[in-house]
Amino acid sequence: MSFFDRFTSKKGKDQQATPKKGVVTSTSAKDSEKKAFAAVPSGKEQPAKSATKPAKTAAPVTSDVAHEAHRVLLRPVVTEKSTRVGQQSQYIFEVALHASKTDVRQAVLHLFGVRPTAVNMIVQDGKHVRFGRTYGQTIARKKAVISLPAGKTIDVFSA
Repeated sequence: MSFFDRFTSKKGKDQQATPKKGVVTSTSAKDSEKKAFAAVPSGKEQPAKSATKPAKTAAPVTSDVAHEAHRVLLRPVVTEKSTRVGQQSQYIFEVALHASKTDVRQAVLHLFGVRPTAVNMIVQDGKHVRFGRTYGQTIARKKAVISLPAGKTIDVFSA
C-alpha cells in the first residue's frame, strides 16, 4: 500500500458510487472525507506557543558581524590631531569606503566592547596628480571620528 492509496482508496469510506456531475451527494460522505483528510498529518504543523513572550535582549553578535568588523575598521589614524582628540574620548579610524555609520558603530562594539555615542564620517576624495608625463589619481579615503561615553577608552594600538 503506497502513501497515496490512502487518498484514492475506497476502503474505510462509505461504499457509495462516485456521484455524477449535477447530482447532490449526501453529507455523510463529505463528512467521512473530511475526517479521513484530517487524520493525515500535514507538514505545516505549528509549534506550541508559550503563554509568555521571552524578554527582548540585545541582538547577539553573529560571526558575520565579527568577520565584517575587521573589514570595516581598516586602521587607526595616528596623527597629532588624532592623539589630541583622543584625550576627549574621540578616536579616528580609517574605514572602508562602503562602510556606513551603523557598520562602524557595530564594528567598534564588537571589537572593543564599547558602544559609541556618536560616529562622524569624513570622505577624502582622491586628488588628480601628475608624475612627469603621466596623469593619475591618489586613492580615496574614508575616516570615522568615533566618540565614546565619558570615562571609556579603547586601546587602538593593539587592535
